[in-house]
Amino acid sequence: MVSVEKWRVWGSVVEVDVTEGAALPEAAALIAAVIDEAESVCDIHRGDAEIHAVNLSQGAPVKVSRRMSALLRSALWAARMTDGVVNPLATESPDEDLIPTVHPEPSFLDVQIDDDVVFAPWGASFDITDTAKADTVDRAAELVARQLECGAAVRIGDVIATAGHCPAGGWQIPVPGDGEVELVNGTAMATAFAPPAAEPPTATEWETVTVIADDALWAYAASIAALARGIGAIRWIEQHELRARLVDRSGRVYTTESW
Repeated sequence: MVSVEKWRVWGSVVEVDVTEGAALPEAAALIAAVIDEAESVCDIHRGDAEIHAVNLSQGAPVKVSRRMSALLRSALWAARMTDGVVNPLATESPDEDLIPTVHPEPSFLDVQIDDDVVFAPWGASFDITDTAKADTVDRAAELVARQLECGAAVRIGDVIATAGHCPAGGWQIPVPGDGEVELVNGTAMATAFAPPAAEPPTATEWETVTVIADDALWAYAASIAALARGIGAIRWIEQHELRARLVDRSGRVYTTESW
């Protein structure tokens, strides 16, 4: 039997499923603490978030907390794995055409992290909220399973991670528009949704991409990258040996052989 609790925080719906009903209150408390820790360092909508110090450094090294360093490393890893599609930097300015270019446009490839010291080039501004949420899903699921010795499935938004032992029948996770899919112990799933189309859709545009991977960060990054790759997403996903389900804007469904 699986016990479930849901609430909303950090702009997303959070859900925890555990295989031991007595562990549910403590599991929810552990997850809330992990989320609060991540949100306090990288939520750009919080005035006291540590990420503002990084964004204000503008070419100067800045010392950060261990959690901030870990979340930045995760965001940079996702950027490298997706060739920059999942980009931790927000570099556009509404007045950029009116300002003479003095410095080259910053890239995530220019960012360096040495232990707890971060160096980002002038003009770099981080927004790592989405990768931080995916990283936090992994961290929360593993923490609950380890400390409470039970199976756990944790969801933040459209990203889900599992850890610990599976319930009878496995983790049956809803897939948008396609019933449920079973996640084995220690796997994760993420779904990316396309924004509304401004023009008539084409066959190379995806409406949704659902990816199953070994961890939530990779599942999230791969789903976002695939959504942006058009028809090339199918080959890209298969090259990375991921389980995936893609639906184009005409409603046609494509799945990998392993799905």
